Amino acid sequence: MSSVAGLIAVPLGGAYQASKWALEALNETLAQEVADFGVQVTVVEPAGFATGSGKNPDPLANGHTAVANPIYDGLRQRLAGVMGKQPAGDPAAAAQALLEIVDSDNPPLRVLFGQGFHQILQQVYAHRLAHGKLEQEDR
Repeated sequence: MSSVAGLIAVPLGGAYQASKWALEALNETLAQEVADFGVQVTVVEPAGFATGSGKNPDPLANGHTAVANPIYDGLRQRLAGVMGKQPAGDPAAAAQALLEIVDSDNPPLRVLFGQGFHQILQQVYAHRLAHGKLEQEDR
């Protein structure tokens, strides 16, 4: 179980995101190591989901953050505004899809659950490919 935070980096989430990026690498490696034994690995990468309140929870108000430094108030407010606009995923639909993946003969290595992040991920990876290339001739 990873998170969309294992795919993109967002300010103020460094430690959490680092743990999710580590899970991404660990599970991708595990998938390669156990493939010859017929074992398949799927990394579940959920985005925000509608919980008891019926809407996407504010990840910056989860009760598990350090005392807020006022110097970051503007950044926190901008992030909360963006995150609050992300549509919440349907937990029941995700559970049904996960059961189908578990029963699949050829499950995907990764599955993204939730709404609103597919376009963001496309933009992030396009930017990485355009601006983060290693020039082979320079090596």
